Amino acid sequence: MTKSISFIIPTYNAERLLGRCLKSIRDQDYPQEEVEVIISDGGSSDNTVRVAQEYNCKVLYNTKRLAEYGLQQGILNSSGDFIVPFAADNELVGRGWIKKVVDVFASDQDICAVWGRLASGLDDSSLNKYFELIQSDPLNWFLNSNLDNYKKSCRPYKGGYFVFKVDPVRPLVWGANGIAYRSAVIKPVWKQEGYLGDNDAFQYMIEEGHNKVAYFDCPYVFHHHVATFRQWISKWRRNYKLHFLDKLKTRNVQWVFVQGFNRRLCLWLLYSLLPIFSGLHAVYLMFRDRNIHWLYHPAVSFLQTCIYLYITLTTKEGRFLIRNFIFKNKENLCIS
Repeated sequence: MTKSISFIIPTYNAERLLGRCLKSIRDQDYPQEEVEVIISDGGSSDNTVRVAQEYNCKVLYNTKRLAEYGLQQGILNSSGDFIVPFAADNELVGRGWIKKVVDVFASDQDICAVWGRLASGLDDSSLNKYFELIQSDPLNWFLNSNLDNYKKSCRPYKGGYFVFKVDPVRPLVWGANGIAYRSAVIKPVWKQEGYLGDNDAFQYMIEEGHNKVAYFDCPYVFHHHVATFRQWISKWRRNYKLHFLDKLKTRNVQWVFVQGFNRRLCLWLLYSLLPIFSGLHAVYLMFRDRNIHWLYHPAVSFLQTCIYLYITLTTKEGRFLIRNFIFKNKENLCIS
């Protein structure tokens, strides 16, 4: 019996990228009657909704506007056996993507989530190709090496993917950009009231014991994330202030607090604010990987730290973070 799959895409003025994203879904070698695409739009003033309708998407209206509320709305209104949080700047790699993911789930009923390496498209900027190297932002890349350790602990399957169990105290920064979940496992997580970050949802799932996952080490999803420094700075400001600090009191952010977090954070401040360290490291990585895009690393690391420090020191939410984490106990930061 063919399994159904639902893609959930929060949007806001995403006309420029959405068509390519949706085409990659509709071009799949998989029965399209089993593929549901839900657009949760936050009030776009461009042609986002029209593009969605052209690709036979179900359109919902996200009156709360933030992407995570849209993701929650879409997930709770989905009907697929599997759920894929997606974004307008994402694009599936290959026409067999859905079948590949469904086959992984079918191979082991205990696998609760499937994800893989984000790739940069041929027409993406060189800055985006640096993003492909770190797979996240510089801070998360520096703090959390748990994925590498999990991969080292097991051998890849014939299909090029790893299967392992995630320990809640050795978390992963997973939750968006094409991660696929079993609907029966992830839907109950999203039923809770209030703001829930996509990374929080994955962490809750792991803490509830649904911790067996699969990871593709080959290109899995194209993520057309950033084209310019200005664009990345804008994303950092928005995500850190609106999604992290403003919602901190009600979030489960244990995925942030990897083992040795305090030590790693202090090292990060030295590493990023004194470019001699990040610069020498970037040169080493450039020669090791034979990839010149590592040379972006010192500048991007320095900028991210400066922006986060400024927001932390100049907002009451940031001062709450300092008071309750550095001087007290990180347990005060979240409600489990």
